[in-house]
Amino acid sequence: MNSQRDRVGVELYIDDDKKLFSRLESISGEIEAELGFSPEWWEMPDRKASRIIVLRGGDFRDPAQADDLIAWMVETADTFVRVLPRFL
Repeated sequence: MNSQRDRVGVELYIDDDKKLFSRLESISGEIEAELGFSPEWWEMPDRKASRIIVLRGGDFRDPAQADDLIAWMVETADTFVRVLPRFL
């Protein structure tokens, strides 16, 4: 959750394994087809870590948005957990 940019996200954080990130990115089409959405692929070449992340705009501090954003994060995280381990 990011209160400064009014957005929430779900990500796979890959610490210090650029080879794994490159392998996953090389089959991103297959992964995205299984996920049912297209995450952003952040290699971050100047850092040790990489990320596969999906973001959604919204302010989780707003009670009118909070339940919907939480449901989206849980559903998206569940999808990541269901799909991504098959490719690791």
